[in-house]
This record gives sequence, C-alpha cells and structure tokens, in this order.
Amino acid sequence: MASVASPQEVGTQEVIDFFQLLGTLATNASATCVEKALKENKELKGDKDSLVRALTNLQIKLDDQVKRSEDAVAQSEDAKAKASALTSEVEGAKQTIADKDKKSEYDASTISGLQGKVAALDDEVKAREEQIKKHMEQQVKDANRISDLDAELGMKKTELEITSNQLKELQDLSCKVIDESKDFVLSELDKIYGYAKVIAFKYFTGDLSDEVLAETAFFEGIGREVKLPLHPSNSIPAKKVRIAVFLASLGTRLADEIFVPFYFLPNEDQNLPEGIDTITMMLSNLSQVDPKRELHLRSVLLAIYPDEQTKVANNRAIEIAGDIYHVLRFLVIEDQRENFHKEIMQLCRLAVESWNTLRPLKEKVEPFTATEDDTEKYWLPAEFDSTSQTKKLLANAKPNGLGSKPSLNSLKSAKGIKLVWPGFSYGNEVLKQGFMLLDSQVAGASEEAPLKRNVRAMQRASTGSPVLSQRRSVTKKSKFLLTAGE
Repeated sequence: MASVASPQEVGTQEVIDFFQLLGTLATNASATCVEKALKENKELKGDKDSLVRALTNLQIKLDDQVKRSEDAVAQSEDAKAKASALTSEVEGAKQTIADKDKKSEYDASTISGLQGKVAALDDEVKAREEQIKKHMEQQVKDANRISDLDAELGMKKTELEITSNQLKELQDLSCKVIDESKDFVLSELDKIYGYAKVIAFKYFTGDLSDEVLAETAFFEGIGREVKLPLHPSNSIPAKKVRIAVFLASLGTRLADEIFVPFYFLPNEDQNLPEGIDTITMMLSNLSQVDPKRELHLRSVLLAIYPDEQTKVANNRAIEIAGDIYHVLRFLVIEDQRENFHKEIMQLCRLAVESWNTLRPLKEKVEPFTATEDDTEKYWLPAEFDSTSQTKKLLANAKPNGLGSKPSLNSLKSAKGIKLVWPGFSYGNEVLKQGFMLLDSQVAGASEEAPLKRNVRAMQRASTGSPVLSQRRSVTKKSKFLLTAGE
C-alpha cells in the first residue's frame, strides 16, 4: 500500500488532491491501475523537483489565468454595463431618429412651403432689385439736378444778397411807416379841435369896448372876406359869428398848410395859391387810385431832410398864428390879446406835433374842406356850447369829437353853409366829421347886419378859406368830391 504524501511536501492543494486520488486508486481492485499509478508515482518522485517547478509554473500560470479571468469578468461586467447603457442610448437614438423622422417629414413639408415662399421672395427681390436699380439711376439724376440747383441757389443767394442790400439802401431812403388804431388818430385830432374850441370860447365871447365896436369898417372888411354877417355888437348871435370866424380861419389854414403829407415850398414861378403845392395834390389824388404807391412816395418824402421839414412846419405855425392874431386881434378884449397870441402859437405848435405822429401812418389821414354831398356823413353843425361844456369835452372826448350831435335839420335844405372846421378821412372812409355853420345858426346876426346884401353873399358863398388863404380844393378835388364817373 502506498504511503500517504505529506501536504508539506507538495505545498499546493492540487498536489494533495492528486495524492488522495492515488490513495483512492490504491484501494481499488484494479491492481493494474494501482501499479501503473505507483509506477508513475515513482517516476514522479524521481523527478520531484521538476514536478514542483512545473507545479509552481503551473500555479503561476493558473494565478495569472485567474487574474485574467477576474479581469475578464470585470471587463465583462463593465462591458455589460456599457452594453446596457449603449442599449439605452441606442433605444433613445432610435426614438430620436423616429422623432427626427417625423420632424423631417414636417420640416420637409414646411421646407416645401418655404421653398415656394422663397421662390416668391426671390421674384420679389428681383423686382425690388430692378426698382432699386431704377431708383439709383433716378438718384444719380436727382444728384445731378441737386448739384445744378445748388449752383442755381448759390446764384440766387448772391442775387438775393445784392437785392437785400439794395432794398436796405432803399429803406434807408424812406421813412418807416407805422400802424395805429383809429382811436389813436381821433385822440390826436380831437386834441387839436378841443384846444381850438377852448381858445374860441375863451377870447371871443367877451364884451368888446365901445371904441372897438365903433370901428365898423373893420367888421365890414372881415365880414366881406369871410362872407359872414360880422356885426359890431356884443349880442349872442354876434359872438357866435366871431367864434365861427376864428375857428374857420384857423381850421382852414391848418388844413392847407400844416395837415399836409410833405412841407414843400413852391418855386416863385409856380402859379399856385398860397399853401398849395403839386406834391400835396399828387399824393391826395394818388391815394384814391394807388394807395400803396402813395404810401411809398409819402414815406420817401418824409425821410427827406426831416430837420428841414420840422423847421418849415414850425415856421408855418408861427406864420399862421401871427396872421390870425393880426387880423382878428381887435375881436379880442385888449388886455387879453397878448395871451391870445401865445395860445394860438401853442395851438399851432400842438397841431404840428400831433400831425407829425399821423403823417407816417400806413393809412393816410387827410383833411377835407369840401364834399360832393353835404350830409351827416361828412358834416355836423358848428357847436356853440358853453366853456364848461368844452372843458368837459376835452376830458371825455367821444369818437367823433362831439359831446352830443346837434340836429342838422337836413343839411341839404339848409342855406348859407359855411366851413368852420375841416373833417378828416382815414384811408377811404370818413374818420371825423367836419363842422359847418348853417344859415339858421347866424339868423340873428344876419338881422343885425347893416347891409342885407352880406346875407345874400353868405348864402351864395362856397366853402372857401375865410382868412389869408385859399383852400387846396381850388386846384385839387377832395377824395369825397370824386364822382362815380371819374
């Protein structure tokens, strides 16, 4: 019976198992197998070291194989995990591909529609490109036109600058015209008339001395000149006539010599009445047919020697005041004559100052001393109210310069109408009515007159200037004398 091998001699479990197998075989009935195994065992024992080395190499290889198996198992598990993940990814990819396929089908449809739109847009783009091409061509033309216009504009600017300089030079040659309200014009005119009326009532309502009244030739001379029944008396009718004489004398002289657009002294060879000049007549007539040209000419005239114009106006004021004082001083109480002269001078200077503010107005202000029709439109009866009423009139002037309108009793039916104070136009309308002396207002004075023929002379009288002047209407028709046929 074979001896049992010690485990220490082998060193591995495989060897131990091997020897156990040999023991099993030894107990088996098959002697041949045992003997064969014993024989092989003996052979194996003979080469124990070789076997150990072989087993050792085998163990090393087995360990290496186990290690590789373990690595393979690990790799296999890792591969399984990756395969599972890849499977999931593949499934997801399949779903994604399926979704993309559906989307591709939708996109294909959309793309098909978009392709149609793209084709339409392409046509539109081509059309727009054609339009752009045309617009660009037009822009080139416009640019050339603008260049031409710029050159033309430069020329126009140069011309405008030259014209502006010329216009400025022309403007410097004319007076600046201004606009004022009708109320302003009326206030200036009423100021002059109000002051004249105050002077009239202040100095021609007093009782004259018997010595003055005895100079009947003086009264008759003025009466013949003014064609009024100036009777040497201190009666109320006689005083009214004296007031009318003063106002008419002053009003007509102011209208002829102060209330003119340009102060022009006629040459000696001009055969014109005193106070008349061709320029005044020309401007008056021109204002009816060409107001703009009249305004321009007047503005140019006003700019000519303004200082000389002022000097001429002031000299005329002095001359008018002196003439009226010289002729009418005997109708004033002697101890009041000096003050009378001073106040006439102040009034004439006031008239010059007020008129200087009215001459440059855009709408022409012009006095009139005669009209085609003697109606309320142009005239009112002369006023003979008291001094207190006159002062109140100055403080509370009405638009027509009247405290109230006396009844006309129809101017057309009245006789012996005599100018007392001129009226005024503003443009082509009547701004302020003038004052006329009616025959009924001097009826009492007519009865006192020593010569009845003076009454008839008054009744036949025109509206001529009463003292030392002939009206411009002798040679120039008033704008209100123009008939429809003219």
